[in-house]
Amino acid sequence: MVAVFVDVDGTLIRGSSEKSFLFHLVSRGELGAGRLAGFIAGYAAHPVATLVHGPGWNRGYLRGMDERTIRRLADDFSRSALIPRIRPGIMSELTALREGGARLILLSASLEWLVGPLGESVQASCIFGSKPGSEGGMLTGSLDGPRPFGEEKLRIVEAYCRENGVPPGDCVAYGDSWGDRHVMGFCGRAVAVRPGRRLARLARERGWRILETSE
Repeated sequence: MVAVFVDVDGTLIRGSSEKSFLFHLVSRGELGAGRLAGFIAGYAAHPVATLVHGPGWNRGYLRGMDERTIRRLADDFSRSALIPRIRPGIMSELTALREGGARLILLSASLEWLVGPLGESVQASCIFGSKPGSEGGMLTGSLDGPRPFGEEKLRIVEAYCRENGVPPGDCVAYGDSWGDRHVMGFCGRAVAVRPGRRLARLARERGWRILETSE
């Protein structure tokens, strides 16, 4: 069995899924000025966390919001705004791999409520995303479980392969950013989708395929 691990933001879809959702919440009036200011202040107060964990570590904008409402809004937004952003070229490749017997697995640090509908759209076997923490039906602004980013994403892939008996040589990784290099290096094959400068250089050094799709 071939396992295909696919990054979401910038790889499967154009742009950032969760950043777009945050702007959507602001435009709907679901995210007030005070809550937004507090969220931004969280980054200013913890610059080291951003360097270590990447800019998406902060989920403070969700703190105190109703879980059921945000889950519904995220699902609706993913179906209406994110699925149309799926890159047609990547979709074609993934469809061919799936029809050839491969299992597709989406990996993203984005909210699992945004990743889920994308997984349905590409008929993924499973998805891994960030699960928002909640207490009494209200979101805490923290995460429940790991955030699939960087080396944490690799640990998720390694565990999946152990549990499903998939050797690394039978794995394919699609990624676009420097943080994806860990999973791409683990897999037998890797595809760099419109990679940044550092990832493009690494891809050339390691003989990974580079896909400069214009979509």
